[in-house]
Amino acid sequence: METVRVGISIRKPELHIRLRGNTAITMPDRAEPYILPAGTYTARLAQRSDAPLWGAKVCSFIDRSLAEEAAELLSDFDLACELLTMGGSATWGEENTLDTTVTSLVIGRGEDLEQVLTKAREQLSTIPAEVTVNIPGLRRYEDELPRVEAVRLNPPSGGRIQIQREGGTISNTVPSPVTITPQDPDDLFELGDVTIGIQFHWQHNEALSFRGSLQIVADGKGLTAVNEVELDEYLTSLLGSEMRSDWPDEALAAQAIAARSTVLATRNRHHFGEAFQLCHDDHCQCYQGVSRESEDARRVLQRVKGMLLMHEGRVADARYAKISGVLTDGHEVAWDDEVVPYLIPVPCGPTEDARMGEVETAFGRSGGENLREWFRNMPDWTACNPVAHPYPPSAKEMEELYLWHRSLSWEQVTELVKERTGADIGRIHQLEPLERGISGRIVYLRVHGSAGTITVGKELAIRRLLSDSHLPSSAFLIRETSKGVDLEGLGWGHGVGLCQLGSCGLAATGWDFRRILNLYYPGCHLLTV
Repeated sequence: METVRVGISIRKPELHIRLRGNTAITMPDRAEPYILPAGTYTARLAQRSDAPLWGAKVCSFIDRSLAEEAAELLSDFDLACELLTMGGSATWGEENTLDTTVTSLVIGRGEDLEQVLTKAREQLSTIPAEVTVNIPGLRRYEDELPRVEAVRLNPPSGGRIQIQREGGTISNTVPSPVTITPQDPDDLFELGDVTIGIQFHWQHNEALSFRGSLQIVADGKGLTAVNEVELDEYLTSLLGSEMRSDWPDEALAAQAIAARSTVLATRNRHHFGEAFQLCHDDHCQCYQGVSRESEDARRVLQRVKGMLLMHEGRVADARYAKISGVLTDGHEVAWDDEVVPYLIPVPCGPTEDARMGEVETAFGRSGGENLREWFRNMPDWTACNPVAHPYPPSAKEMEELYLWHRSLSWEQVTELVKERTGADIGRIHQLEPLERGISGRIVYLRVHGSAGTITVGKELAIRRLLSDSHLPSSAFLIRETSKGVDLEGLGWGHGVGLCQLGSCGLAATGWDFRRILNLYYPGCHLLTV
């Protein structure tokens, strides 16, 4: 039975838990489980665990030799780094061992996360861009803000927890971790104040119910709640969180296989060193408990049970986005520079007969030229074009973000840039796209101020740079005036891999899940056990 460990509340001061039935609570200092009756409980940190140690991840590579090359270059500039192997292997069926490892280049080590990241950026800034431009993952432009990501280097260890039942104390303090497992597998637990849409415009808290077990971990100055759940139970909720049950079965089936593959490809990578393998939110994949489950999702998952996407002996990291636009884009547009052979630009729709000419023309233009053309004349063959295809009622929000518009004053842009980057380059007066993907998504954006310039990349950083939360995508044209900028945009999300709205449109026209997957992940094949 394949399971996944999901972080659903991370380093919170306390956790509010409601148990629907009797549960077995396992503690490190007790040989036998203790039976905890149904009720409402609060878990609090009684003693901190060992402090987390953080590093700054610069880039990751499937090909280890590329990571070694980057590390050697950094050592030439007296910048010490570690090469961490993230991911691992998974057994799928009786005979299949799946390699999911990547090699990540990490610099720095310390308890103060912001200090580690700041120092890493400063160190990387001292290396001339003409040296780093040919090394995937390092800076391309002299004024580029170095991209680093926090990575935890040590798992949670130590600490003590107190669990209090509403109206009385159940425990004194017990060593971490504490595991709560319902005696009846059909019983649920509810966790209050789960944050959904972290750092996005829809961020809010909900009380959510989950299947499986709950582990409470003393984690630095807070508590982390980890839900261990069977993989396909996780996917049942994910289908309702990422899509909706009224979508065509073939779109749901394609999404289920892509999501299952991505779980196995990325667990223990995005949250290396944590108590969990994946988080519950957009950073990994959306998982919001039993409220998003449906019988339709269960039926579809049973139909595609045991199916994975594979590429050259590795399980595919099958990324997906809400709305690609007209063309999808390559992995290197959104993340590390390494080209992933099955995450490359493809048309979001059928290309037979006369349509092939339009597609060939689009691939012959630059991303900016494509955007200008598409805003004038949106291709009707595009599967995520809401004018050309009918969609289920639940897709209305996504349809509204196929084309979008934002306006910002120069004062707003100046304030956002300073807040997002920490760089004060005076009053902003120009936004200059330096590179775009074929889909039109900006990969690097140069910001011109009265006191200098900075270059920001990649697509998510650009989306957050120009919004209080984030723009729908980085596929936008810029019209500058004396007062500010108008942004005319296309699509929602990074635009790499499967287009969720596009798969819905294709399924509605009769495509099956195999054909949908073959379009969005060229060169991959299905492994079934």
